Amino acid sequence: MNLLVLTYHYFHRDKPAGIKTEDFPFSIRLDDFAGQASEIAASGYGMVDPANITDRDQYEGKNHRQILITIDDGHKSVEDAVEVIAKYKLKPILNIVPDLVGKEYYLDWPALRNLAMQGFSIQSHSMTHRNLTRLNQADLKSDLDNSKKVIEDNIGLPVTTLAAPMGRINDRVTKTALELGYEVIMTSYTGINRAGRDLKYLKRFQVKSNRRQLKLDDYFSATSGVRIIGAAKNLIKRIRDRVI
Repeated sequence: MNLLVLTYHYFHRDKPAGIKTEDFPFSIRLDDFAGQASEIAASGYGMVDPANITDRDQYEGKNHRQILITIDDGHKSVEDAVEVIAKYKLKPILNIVPDLVGKEYYLDWPALRNLAMQGFSIQSHSMTHRNLTRLNQADLKSDLDNSKKVIEDNIGLPVTTLAAPMGRINDRVTKTALELGYEVIMTSYTGINRAGRDLKYLKRFQVKSNRRQLKLDDYFSATSGVRIIGAAKNLIKRIRDRVI
């Protein structure tokens, strides 16, 4: 496995709408996103099929570079990016928060079902978007279990992936999620996923508005700035969340 996971949140044409000012760095201009999608399509790297994310057969040897696109939160601006996603045949995972579904600026269930029909994999970003590491065990189990069931009931497809809100994860959260039937747990730790076991602790890179071009080779190079800075941040996060 040699898997790069890229994470998006919001998209905009002229100015971000329906998000907090502090979240503007996570909103990508559609022109920039189209260029990034074009980079991915032209790279020759494989695209992981979210429907078979745990199938080891699709990872064609440890040296074969592959990419997975994830989009967190379920914001309505995702619909603005659908044309680009379809044009470049991207296969994104859309991680949603059931408590936000149908609220102002967020996708409702009919829209989510429509995206699922277009090839999006609708997965869990928890039920309430709280810091999972701070929940007591009963609340943690209830939150993750309810999110999984609500999405499955409304979309009609299995939910096997959890994207931890704010990327906050620890061994207790991971263990609980796996016991509830999740098979892939996404974090905010950065890096390239090298082994099958990483699916239970999936590293991702956040794509922010200041990164106009992806320059995909930077992500795969251990000596690039994005990797070195990411490694330093990972250490801080491990100490913060007491992850061994």
